[in-house]
Amino acid sequence: MDQNYFIRSAMIVHVSARIAIVFCTDKRSTTAKPGASKKTIEKRFKHMTRKHRIALNVHTTLVAIAFAVAPCSSFAQQEAPSVTLFKNVMVFDGTTNGLLDLDVLVVGNKIHTVAEDIPEAGTWEVDAGPSGPLYSQIHSGGSGYTFFVEGEEGTQTVELAPNIIDGGGRTLMPGMIDSHTHLNLSMDNGRPGMEMARWDYMAAHASSAALEWFYDGFTTVRDMGGMADGLRRVIDKGLMEGPRIYSVAGMISQTAGHGDLMFESQTDPLQSSTFRNGIYHLANSPDEVRAAVRKNFNAGATHMKIMMAGGVASNKGPFDASQYTDAEITAAVEEAATRGTYVAAHLYLDKAIRRALDLGVMSIEHGQFMQEETAMLMKEKGAFISPYIAAVMSEDILTHPVYGNPKTFEYARTLMMKEGTKNFAEVIRKVQPNIVFSIDIVSTNGMAARHHRDHEKWIFADTFGNYATLKAMTSTGGKLAALTGGSNPYPAPLGVIEEGAYADILLIDGNPLEDITVLGGNPKWFNAEPRTRGIETINLIMKDGVIYKNTLN
Repeated sequence: MDQNYFIRSAMIVHVSARIAIVFCTDKRSTTAKPGASKKTIEKRFKHMTRKHRIALNVHTTLVAIAFAVAPCSSFAQQEAPSVTLFKNVMVFDGTTNGLLDLDVLVVGNKIHTVAEDIPEAGTWEVDAGPSGPLYSQIHSGGSGYTFFVEGEEGTQTVELAPNIIDGGGRTLMPGMIDSHTHLNLSMDNGRPGMEMARWDYMAAHASSAALEWFYDGFTTVRDMGGMADGLRRVIDKGLMEGPRIYSVAGMISQTAGHGDLMFESQTDPLQSSTFRNGIYHLANSPDEVRAAVRKNFNAGATHMKIMMAGGVASNKGPFDASQYTDAEITAAVEEAATRGTYVAAHLYLDKAIRRALDLGVMSIEHGQFMQEETAMLMKEKGAFISPYIAAVMSEDILTHPVYGNPKTFEYARTLMMKEGTKNFAEVIRKVQPNIVFSIDIVSTNGMAARHHRDHEKWIFADTFGNYATLKAMTSTGGKLAALTGGSNPYPAPLGVIEEGAYADILLIDGNPLEDITVLGGNPKWFNAEPRTRGIETINLIMKDGVIYKNTLN
């Protein structure tokens, strides 16, 4: 057995590099020749004026898992990361109510600098030396791994050739975040369609839905019921295009709860296709709830979802019914905390929201009956609310063949929802708790799903204002994603344009703070004009530092 056998098999190497990028518009050369010593580089840097110098130090820890054929000495060699410089753009940073005249520099998969007049040339310096300790760590995104070596000696320098993008005055903003999706439940025909779906058909629909969301500008989604971890891993490997995915895996429901998708004729969960495909778990005691949480973690879940009430689309208990005991809810919260993450709960009524918050639930899914006092408690606890708006506040819903049909049970519940949510918008505007943008599309795909996404953007903005909408679908969505703590597959900030955040970026032809239609918002829903995949006014989509769409050049 030769000495490179273990290298070829699988080597996991701790990777750490100190990176400095120096940009200069001074006429004097500051570019060191390949192989120049660190002393020579530092000497040349001293000739740069302070006015023209930006020294940027980044300490990055990466992992390398590769099948190598070269000897260990070659691990010190590496390629410079991709560099993109956005100029002539107006920045919505995800938090500020206004546009900022700034440049944005992307190095690798992170935003490196946000500043005025960033220069267009420079050098990249890497310190290399003996390898560090062996350990493994998940690396988000990318189609491969690069070896870097930790150490104080052996400096290398590499010429940078940044990809300069002239935005032409367009708006640069974070990629959008949909905080309540169901990628695996996009089949037609409602619950029968879900139950008739084989796993491969369901997976194909989920893949199609991921592409649709992504090219509408959603670079991150939060999947709230369905086995999405496999899809996430395929996307993160670079094998297909799509958004980052946070997944609860299976919804946790009591028997006869909102998440129990069995038909009356099915007496065993194994008879249910959605159960076998991991869409939900049935748990009827604190111990069973704990077991369901652990099963979800085993399936790659980043957070948990329990069903604490009925729903508009479910005939297993009214949406104002209370589901799960305090002990069962506490079991879910405690078990999620062992992985540093949180529990979300599906419910509507004000008293149910208060009970959930008191028991440690950190995200309320829907919750449109919430009153002012409870909203203040939510804000005090730093919890989040994730409501859909179109289905309860749009008059178009009453033209839907199911929810607008007086012969269906869904119609009566829709009317109750519309009546019960009259004060919701006023409560949110007054208290301003953490609210995220959510669409909650199920049993819908293709053109119908496009129209739903477009109308949700428009009515959310019409209800809460454009700034509140943009903040909900960027920085606040990013804060909720970060609440996954130790279970977070994407530990850098999301939903913001700031140094160190993931380079998930959109270029928009227009100002979404003034006109939500430039993000695809549409006042029409079921009678909207057909459109192709993607939003025409979203000219560029970047995720993890990679450009997937660019109609500028």
